[in-house]
Amino acid sequence: MPLCNAQLEGLLRQAFEDVSIRTLRPLDKGLSNKNYYLEAGQQSYLLKCYSNALPTLALDAQRQLAKIGVAQSPVAYDAHTRLALFDFVTQSDEAIRLNGALLTRLHTLHQFAFPEIGHLSLNAALAEAGQVLTQSAYAAQLCSKLAQFEADICFCHNDLVRDNILATAQGPVFIDFEYAQYNDRYFDLAALCTSFSQTVHQGNAMLGQYYALSGSAMPAYAQDKLKCYVQVYLLLSIAWYQQRGLEQYIRPLWVQLKVWRG
Repeated sequence: MPLCNAQLEGLLRQAFEDVSIRTLRPLDKGLSNKNYYLEAGQQSYLLKCYSNALPTLALDAQRQLAKIGVAQSPVAYDAHTRLALFDFVTQSDEAIRLNGALLTRLHTLHQFAFPEIGHLSLNAALAEAGQVLTQSAYAAQLCSKLAQFEADICFCHNDLVRDNILATAQGPVFIDFEYAQYNDRYFDLAALCTSFSQTVHQGNAMLGQYYALSGSAMPAYAQDKLKCYVQVYLLLSIAWYQQRGLEQYIRPLWVQLKVWRG
């Protein structure tokens, strides 16, 4: 349940002493954290109340990415109250699409350098997911397959569900960098395949477009690597939803996993 206004307003004043609240209402987006629409003075903000510790390094990275138009801009945050204010992004009427504009923004994100932040351990995450789903043998098999491909490490968003990509008049904008860390770029590409329900054929076409836009040659193993990473992303996603009792999200992902595993 969302925090009641009195409790939230108290936390807001504790975190941001000069805030003058005109409007405050809960938003129905966000599974990990609570989100609110806030008007303070003449400004509109997204207020996020984190369930766990504030991801300060990810927020610092997001602030820098906002300067180059890739991300929603954090305005202020407070680690004690676990509250963060972001510029409220006005979305266009057009639905977000997996197209050249989005892939170009993703390539810009992948070029970003932020050495203060760490690396995501996919092997550890896969082992945990395998235990949660009683799929330990399959998870171990995926770990072995990952090791066969040349690593292509870069700064990654790591949570590119459709709700974390906004269509704006200035182009696609990424939000919610809570899981952002260094990782293989194929993890983000796999997330897009999953989020936009791509077939294997469509995913391979997207992969070719990504490399063409980046101006680099696509490796010979690229399609096999994408197929492996889509399975990894799906297994991790299914386990994440299952651990939180969000059964309604799980069945379509099992269907996609069957397609990409075949």
